[in-house]
Amino acid sequence: MPIEKGVPEQFVPFMNPFRTKQRVIVKTVSIAYREQFLYRRVLITLLLLTALITSLTAQTVTEIVTDYNGYWKSEHSANNAVKPQNSHNLVAFKYNGTRYSTGVNDALLTSHGDAFVAGDYKALPVHSVSAPNTNTKIGLGASYDGVPNGASNPKPANNIPLYLTDGIKGLNLGTGVANLPAGEIMFAVTNMQTQLIGDGIPDLLITQIADPSSAQDSYEFTDANGIRVGNKVDINLSTLPVLGKWTADFYDASTTPMTLASGFTATDRDLRLWAADFSAFGINASNINRVVYFRIRLSGESDVAFVAYNNKTFNVASTLALAPSSGRNTASNEMMEIKAYPNPASQHITIKHERATGNEQLTIRSTQGIVMLQQKPARGSTQTAFNIQQLPKGTYLATLTDGQKQYTEILVKN
Repeated sequence: MPIEKGVPEQFVPFMNPFRTKQRVIVKTVSIAYREQFLYRRVLITLLLLTALITSLTAQTVTEIVTDYNGYWKSEHSANNAVKPQNSHNLVAFKYNGTRYSTGVNDALLTSHGDAFVAGDYKALPVHSVSAPNTNTKIGLGASYDGVPNGASNPKPANNIPLYLTDGIKGLNLGTGVANLPAGEIMFAVTNMQTQLIGDGIPDLLITQIADPSSAQDSYEFTDANGIRVGNKVDINLSTLPVLGKWTADFYDASTTPMTLASGFTATDRDLRLWAADFSAFGINASNINRVVYFRIRLSGESDVAFVAYNNKTFNVASTLALAPSSGRNTASNEMMEIKAYPNPASQHITIKHERATGNEQLTIRSTQGIVMLQQKPARGSTQTAFNIQQLPKGTYLATLTDGQKQYTEILVKN
C-alpha cells in the first residue's frame, strides 16, 4: 500500500481507502456552504439598498404645477419644454403619486382638471442670513428685471431674505439664492399636531433651483435649549430628479449694487424639490411636546427659492437670529449677545446686552409673533429690566435690534 504523503508510517494500517473521496465530498460541501453564505450576504445587501432607494424615492417630488403664464406643469419623466423666465408661484406638487395643492390657487387646478388634496403651505419666514460671499448669487427669472438678456438699470435690490420669501405665501419659484451663505437658522414653531405624524402628507418642502453639489444641508427639530429632538436629516439635493428648467440671471450678491457677469446671464438651470413627513425627523407622540424650534444648518452650497412648511401640521411664529458657520459675525449681519435672568421668571426679568448707543430696541414677543412688551434701552446701559407679571405663562422671544443687527433670547414666564 502506498504511503500517503505526510502521514506517519505507523498509521498506515488504519488508512481509509475512501479517504480521498471523503475529502472531495467535504470540500464540495464547504464550497456550497460558502456560496450559500455569500448569496445570502448579497441578497441582504440588495434588500438594504432597495429599502434605501425606496426611502429616497418616497421623499422625491415628481411633478410641479405653477402659475407661470397662467398655468405651467412639468414632471420628472416629461419636462415641460417651456422654461419660466419670471416670477411664478408653486400651486401644487406630486409626492408619492398624490398631488397636493399649496393653497396658492386651488381654482386653477380645478379648472385644468387636476385632482388634488387641498393643502396649506407657506415659506419659512427668513428675515436675515449670514453675509454673502463672492459665490453667493441672487437668481432671478431672466425677465424679472425687465431686461430679458442682460442687467437692468437700476439693478434689482440686494436683499437675500426678500427672494426667499416673496410671492404668494412666499412660494415664488422664479427667484432665489444660489450658494446660500453657510450658517444656522432657527425658527420658533408652535401648534404641532400629533395626530398628523406619519400621515404620509409632506410637512416640509425644500427647493433646489441651480446646480446642486454633493454638500448636505441639515434639518432638525430642537427643544427650548437647542438640543435635538428626534433625528436630523441631511439632504443631498443633487440626487433628486429634475422636474423642469428655468432661465435666470444670477446677480453677484457680494456687491451693492449687484453685478451681472456674462456667464450668469439668461442661463438655464434645473428645478428640483424634496419633501418629507414629520416621521422622517423621528418626531413621534412621545417627543413632540418637547419641540420648540426648527433648525437649518446651511452648507453654503445650496440653491434655494424657498423652504416651505405644512401650515396644517405646525405653525412657524418667527425667525431667531442666524449664526454664521465660522462663528464670527460680519457686516450688517453681526449679532449682539444678550442674556435674560432670572429665566424662567414670574414677575421681573432683566436682559443683559452690549452697551446701548440709544438706537436699540428691545421687544418681547409671543411665539405667534405678537408684540407683548417693548422699550428702548437707556443710552450707555448694559441691562434692561421688564415687568412681566401681566404676561400669561409660556414661552416668549426677546429681540434686541438697532435696525441692522439683532439677537434673540428665549424667555419663559412661569
